Amino acid sequence: MKSEPKPTTVIDSLRASALVHGDRAAFVGRDAIAYGAFYRRVRHWAQRFVRAGLARGERVAIWAPKSDLFVTAIYATMEAGAAYVPLDGAQPAERARKIVASAEPAILVTDRERFSALADELPASLRLALLLDGEDGAWPLAPAGVETDAIVTEAPDAGADLPEPAMVGPDDIAAILFTSGSTGMPKGVQISYKNLNRFIGWAVEEFELTANDVLTNHAGFHFDLSTFDLFAAATVGAAVWIVRENEQRDICTLADGLSQHGVTTLYCVPSLLTMLAGSGALTPEVSASLKRVLFAGEAFPIKHLRTLAKQLPPKCALYNLYGPTETNVCTFHKVRPGDLEQERPVPIGMPLPEQIAMVIDGEGRPVETDGEIGELIVAGDCVTAGYFNRIDPSNHDNHRTGRHATGDLVTRKDGLLYYCGRKDRMLKVNGNRVELGEIEAALSRHPAILEAAAIGIVTETGQTLAAFYSVRPGDAQPGAIEIKRHCCAWLPRYMIPHLARPLDALPKNANGKIDYFALRRVAEHAIAGPGLHRPAPAMVN
Repeated sequence: MKSEPKPTTVIDSLRASALVHGDRAAFVGRDAIAYGAFYRRVRHWAQRFVRAGLARGERVAIWAPKSDLFVTAIYATMEAGAAYVPLDGAQPAERARKIVASAEPAILVTDRERFSALADELPASLRLALLLDGEDGAWPLAPAGVETDAIVTEAPDAGADLPEPAMVGPDDIAAILFTSGSTGMPKGVQISYKNLNRFIGWAVEEFELTANDVLTNHAGFHFDLSTFDLFAAATVGAAVWIVRENEQRDICTLADGLSQHGVTTLYCVPSLLTMLAGSGALTPEVSASLKRVLFAGEAFPIKHLRTLAKQLPPKCALYNLYGPTETNVCTFHKVRPGDLEQERPVPIGMPLPEQIAMVIDGEGRPVETDGEIGELIVAGDCVTAGYFNRIDPSNHDNHRTGRHATGDLVTRKDGLLYYCGRKDRMLKVNGNRVELGEIEAALSRHPAILEAAAIGIVTETGQTLAAFYSVRPGDAQPGAIEIKRHCCAWLPRYMIPHLARPLDALPKNANGKIDYFALRRVAEHAIAGPGLHRPAPAMVN
């Protein structure tokens, strides 16, 4: 029986690694720095945060490109007892404005270009903006009451007067991760230290991580996959290779990095692993150091998983990790040889220790028979504390009792859970959560569009986003390039529709609502039709 996770926090783990593994690499590659020097930098930044009046429980928003400086801001926030709010560095400014406004941060860490994009709509809560590229040159204008300053990357002098590290408890909020919202407003999931401790404590033991491991951070820091990369590594004193945004889908760069840095642990979405395995770049030399490959975020087509498995070292473990942002990882399955012989995706497995996975039918009754389908309800320390400044009517009662209704349909077979699809209209694209309603809200903002609808179609290569719209009488019909540009201003890249079709009118059902089943038939015909499965180049995600 596995032991209970130690009652510590992820910031305590960094402090311990700085003492025990001070000379070992915390990061490798262009971000190379040892744990001792990295923690001194974290302390220096935390000092600046505290000097600006950052109090325990307040928030620090971070909107910047991926780098060790982004991670420094994350840990400095924790060192000061606050919660970090990471933003996708590549997302549109309009979406970033919504997240920053909703998060009500006391401090913003960004660069001059991004700060300028936000400056006209900064929240009243903001007191300090720290600019990563603000050492010289013109400073952006800031409204009254908001100080702008350059962050100094060097560690402080040995005699610098640094505040005592903040002590946080298990129920304190460590991070707020914003996910897609059905109304067009992203939702901030509050992740506590208890949530992180449960997951990281289990992961370190299950995967037998040590200080000799090298983990790849492929996911963005706004994505819950990144919590494993950062905090599991710091717990054992392992190194992390940060994959920058412009490298994330560059197969040659990924393959070179795996080999050059001797990566032992790769955690990413199935679509990336499919690309890597299908490229021919995952040679025995490249994969030689891999001890474990973890995937999550979407179903892994079985034929592509078989291809990947054949290219990995014989002793390399494969794990399917499952869980929405509201639970992080709550179930897991170690892939067995027999799983690869089936024609269905591998199971999502069993719940983590001390966690509960319930399956209920439409009437709220337990589903106990193998083969029956129901909604997965999760309970335990992995369940997060709900949404920041928001009550979700569909889950309010669940969250008050430490449960989360995932909206995912599952079935059981031989004691294992299998994913069967979505109950609502949220889906995953390349591991990113997508609310179709947010795409519809963005499309509806176009002045010529009367009605808009979005659906997801599962194809052999993964999820395809299809959008349909009708035009206001008398208005010119916008073309594919115009739709693309419009969506880019409101949505992150992974939410841009792959296929966009104008219709004279959107089909309706007997209740006068949009008939999504009819649109699905139109989309499937378009994808399968000669020449129609290839959207215009401007619409490619």
